[in-house]
Amino acid sequence: MNLKKLLATFAFITVANYSCIAQIKWNANAGLTYSNVVAKDRDGNTANTSSVPGIYLGLGIDLPFSQLFAVRPAIVYAKRGFKQPGSSHIGWGKDFEAKTSYIELPVDFLYSPTIGPGNLLLAVGPYVGYGTGGRWTTSQTVVVGDIAFDGQGDIAFQNDAIISGKGTNSHTYAKPWDYGLHFRIGYALFGQYSVSLDVQRGIADLQPRWGDFKPESTVRNKSLGITAGYSF
Repeated sequence: MNLKKLLATFAFITVANYSCIAQIKWNANAGLTYSNVVAKDRDGNTANTSSVPGIYLGLGIDLPFSQLFAVRPAIVYAKRGFKQPGSSHIGWGKDFEAKTSYIELPVDFLYSPTIGPGNLLLAVGPYVGYGTGGRWTTSQTVVVGDIAFDGQGDIAFQNDAIISGKGTNSHTYAKPWDYGLHFRIGYALFGQYSVSLDVQRGIADLQPRWGDFKPESTVRNKSLGITAGYSF
């Protein structure tokens, strides 16, 4: 290959790379989620739980590989949890409610065709999350062993529930690591503003063990939310 062809090839690769980088966009998302759990006992019976509201804050980047398709990794802070009216076999006491915090890393595969004045947003992909803490409450005094305390305390994320958490009233909620699938459908205008409906379903069984004993019950996260986004 002569010098002119070599320079032409180098120039083409440089322009192509610059064009790709120029299309990369950051996106910030904020919204409201309603989170719950799917909790089943050893016989497959599902607990009667309901959703709790929480915030969703995320920062991601779009890595396009065509005009229609992109990969969108992000880092997210989300408030999760659930509540169970009446007697609880998941938490402590009566009317148990847990509000937890997670750091999550979703990686969506995004399809965004032009429809009308904007773009349809269809995305699906895996996520991994890590529980960082939270609070629990009940409507009555809780007795653990020979100790009674008001119906509130800290959430602990541990693989083994026997290990003591943050204190006497610390409740081992779940294993810290979560993973599953994330779905999004939305619409974007002017290439910057978007609104979307997000669905997240956990695959990981979060039920911690008790020493050498592994409970046959299962607990998995799920959530539904609406988010507003801005790309820049």
